[in-house]
Amino acid sequence: MTIHYDFAVAGGDMRHRYLAEELIRRGYRVCQYALCDMPSENPAVFPSGATPLSSITELSSASCVISSIPLCRSENLWNQSHDAEKVPIHEILSHLQPGQIFFAGSIPESFQTAAASADIQVYDLMEQTSLSYFNTVATAEGAICEAIKQSPLNLRGSRCAVFGYGKCGQMICQYLNGILCPVYVVSEPSNERVFASLITRHTGTRQDFEAIAGQFDHIFNTIPAKILTAELLTKLKPSAVIIDIASAPGGVDYEAARQLGIAAHFCPGLPGKYAPASSAEAVVETIEQILKEQTICL
Repeated sequence: MTIHYDFAVAGGDMRHRYLAEELIRRGYRVCQYALCDMPSENPAVFPSGATPLSSITELSSASCVISSIPLCRSENLWNQSHDAEKVPIHEILSHLQPGQIFFAGSIPESFQTAAASADIQVYDLMEQTSLSYFNTVATAEGAICEAIKQSPLNLRGSRCAVFGYGKCGQMICQYLNGILCPVYVVSEPSNERVFASLITRHTGTRQDFEAIAGQFDHIFNTIPAKILTAELLTKLKPSAVIIDIASAPGGVDYEAARQLGIAAHFCPGLPGKYAPASSAEAVVETIEQILKEQTICL
């Protein structure tokens, strides 16, 4: 394997364009492949110092490959918008060489197992605690932006429900509290409701929520299961806006929402959409820390 670059940045969203720029700024040799198309409103952002690769086969020319967060779309297809052709994630693996290091997010176990067998080191960025916490900030801010954009109501003072009280649910609640929104946290684990009660007086289970569902203007879902079923959707007010940030395929019965005329929006990849530069910097710092801990010099 002939190494010409320290990093290959491949696929992903706007984070990866900024990521290539950040790596170059830090003095690394960088190439890029299948980055997302430029938004027309921001044409200046382009990894001008990153050498474009003509083929996926050239990913083997870099010591480290940084790919999509998450790595795959449905059916284990590579999460990238550059090529119209659908690329299975295992095709990426077939073009990597022993000794290379691969970074991405939410990497399927089958990919990790196959990579280990091929002597390729794999690091799932979403399993890195520092980055996952940073992502909650960008995700929460993006969710708030989506709610403001999609609703005819002011967010301030509106009745909001947050499903799930993990890291993202907690951060969304903090932002909503900051703009004086009455927040109701929906969670099944009693310990989560106890923690939620420290910042909001209103918590309950899904069954509790059903009895008052018609009171809410904005609903934020973080639970990666179909929690907002057709039955529950019928109890919402018709003007309610749902912002679903759960992992694909989300937590809403979207067909039922369409039939009921309820505005339900599936919003994946918010850090790449709303804070790509900050998110890219956090990814680079996480990768540098991993390489330092593993005493890997590029």
